[in-house]
Amino acid sequence: MKSSFSTAHTPTTIAIVGGGFSGSLVATHLLKTATQPLTIKLIERSYQIGKGIAYSTNNNCHLLNVSAGNMSAFAHDPGHLLRWLQYNRDDLAGFFAEEVNPSTFIPRKVYGLYIQSILAEAEATAPSDVRLERFTDEVVGVQPEEKGAMISLRSSRCFAADRVVLALGNSPSAPPAIQNNDQSYLRNAWSADALADLDPDAPVLLIGTGLTMVDMVLSLSDRQHRGKIYAVSRRGLSPIKHQAAQPYPSFLTPETAPKTVRGWLHLLRIEVKTATSQGYDWRAVIDSLRPITQKIWQQLPTSEQQRFLRHLTPYWDVHRHRIAPQVADVVIKMLDSGQLTISAGRIQEYQALPDGVAVNVCQRKTHVNHTLQVSRVVNCTGVAADYRRSPHPLIAELRSQNLIRPNAIGLGLDTDTPGALYTADGEVSQLLYTLGTPRKGDLWETIAVPELRGQAQELSEALLQSLPVRVRAIPTLPLLTDHRTPEIPHSTLLFRQFFDPETSSYTYLIADQQTGDAVLVDPVLEQIDRDLESLEELGLKLRYCLETHLHADHITGAGKLRQKTGAQVIVPQNPAVTKADRSLVGGEILKVGSVVIEAISTPGHSANHIAYLVNKTHLLTGDALFIRGCGRTDFQGGDPGTLYDVVTQRLFTLPDDTLVYPAHDYKGRTVSTIGEEKRLNPRFSNRSRDQFITIMNNLKLSYPQKMNATVPANEYCGDFIPQESLELAMSSVTDEEQKQIERTVTTNTEIYNDYFAMYI
Repeated sequence: MKSSFSTAHTPTTIAIVGGGFSGSLVATHLLKTATQPLTIKLIERSYQIGKGIAYSTNNNCHLLNVSAGNMSAFAHDPGHLLRWLQYNRDDLAGFFAEEVNPSTFIPRKVYGLYIQSILAEAEATAPSDVRLERFTDEVVGVQPEEKGAMISLRSSRCFAADRVVLALGNSPSAPPAIQNNDQSYLRNAWSADALADLDPDAPVLLIGTGLTMVDMVLSLSDRQHRGKIYAVSRRGLSPIKHQAAQPYPSFLTPETAPKTVRGWLHLLRIEVKTATSQGYDWRAVIDSLRPITQKIWQQLPTSEQQRFLRHLTPYWDVHRHRIAPQVADVVIKMLDSGQLTISAGRIQEYQALPDGVAVNVCQRKTHVNHTLQVSRVVNCTGVAADYRRSPHPLIAELRSQNLIRPNAIGLGLDTDTPGALYTADGEVSQLLYTLGTPRKGDLWETIAVPELRGQAQELSEALLQSLPVRVRAIPTLPLLTDHRTPEIPHSTLLFRQFFDPETSSYTYLIADQQTGDAVLVDPVLEQIDRDLESLEELGLKLRYCLETHLHADHITGAGKLRQKTGAQVIVPQNPAVTKADRSLVGGEILKVGSVVIEAISTPGHSANHIAYLVNKTHLLTGDALFIRGCGRTDFQGGDPGTLYDVVTQRLFTLPDDTLVYPAHDYKGRTVSTIGEEKRLNPRFSNRSRDQFITIMNNLKLSYPQKMNATVPANEYCGDFIPQESLELAMSSVTDEEQKQIERTVTTNTEIYNDYFAMYI
């Protein structure tokens, strides 16, 4: 989609209809990646935004159907959920009987808290002009206008939106029709009153034998129900439990997959037989198809997709969508005791009784009618996905306006690749988007977390790309990018060097005394009170926080200073850093009053590193060049050859009297000059490029002690400290690590005698 240009300052609005997992994750990605003013309106009927039906359960026995190691909300960060669980382990201790690991099936209630936490973190760290508004309400109308649509809520409120995301989640299927008017015995499994006021000895009928039935059996077991439980579905199939299995190598591609259901089933059976003979479990064969299931589905002709739905769907569901072992154990125990009976049949009719209902069931194959007398009937038939006749008020309204096109096979709505909806006329909508269940006809496998998280990210990217570009006027304090060498006017430079004793880090205060405009370079989180006090004492206004690189040894104070002063955060260009106001590539000129700061690209210590030359006299070298040393080059994209070239060809070509101010020093040294370092720095003086590379590649340094906590925090510019255990990250060095440090220092004394380099 092509973007248009606008100079309007009114923020673009994206309305997300539905605040369950799908809607919350789309909102999260928008908050994290939006680079222009944006208002996100998240509308959810329930007061618990972030949980949806699946994760709003109050029963601790309702577990995820996938282990924690595979349930991260972010595909690019598979360990995110596990880190969150570890970080919150004390608060969540009551939910787990044992230590959580990647194989643990955690309660769905806990996963709901995880989704809420993700959304809250994204909201807290979003730019000030990217806002999330939450509505506990229901959308009842979407009326297209010239640019966007007017959204109507059940509360009679209305607002305009530029884009609308239908994150509707799952709606329950309707149970078989009931011929009498008394339906007091009928409940929906997803309603809060499904088992309300049920006598512990009362017999219960569950319609459906899939995952929803399993949830209801667990709920009955949890409340120590003693009565008989009947579960009936057309085929009487129930979910199979997970079992640890050796991964099976891929045996199929979309190109080699059969184009008929019969051929596909035949091939799968042969492969399972082959795998079993080699010691593999059949589950591993099914799991090996997951990366290409959607593509296989899309290549089936419509007639074959319909054949699959008629004949194979229940078999696919019970083998593909399995349940946690401990959940399966409860179901098996109840089956073995006779309390639970699962059978195949069709419900013929209901007849109300004084104390319940008589349900006539025609048993599969035998066609024998059997009558069950129960006190409660609970609809567990699963997800309704036929949008051709969906009673959902909003879907019915959109159908009547021809704004959507139901999928021809009766599953969901027609969408394009990122999730834009097709209108009834076959046009790709510029207004309406969706994900999850409404895409089931197009993708088949679309409602599990691994599929939803990918859709949410792709959809958020498509939404942002489709929005009009908002251009802004040049700020009062311009950042010039024409790479000119500026003339240095008469300057009233104020320059201060601050020290953090814990990390031996230097922070630099640069200001124009006449205008009072100031810059802080490489601020440290623990020292922001000191920095703010200095600004106040000197009567300065903080305009910018500059970073020389993504630090691994301390958390930056830039984000907190931005919150307190309104200063902009400027960093070297780095895709990992998502919360900066601007990024630099080198060559830019920053003017602060009469003070001129030139950005010099100095990669090598890390892939993204900037040095700052102030008024052509003060060079802030970061970790590229120290006093008699330099920063390490063995992580974060560092490269010794690059660093040698940068220092010798860019920094050492500056005038010899240029003052050198590094980001660290462990020996109390505060300043040097380019001339001194050219002559006295043991890393570079009389060293060839090859010698320098050899030195750097053989330092054998330990990683910074706090690196696991500081790097992720600095990717947020210090605004938010992610779910790492800081106590663990900051724990003391082990005896073996200490011995390694001592050996390193001893063997490298001649070429590298500064102990501090172990931690930079």
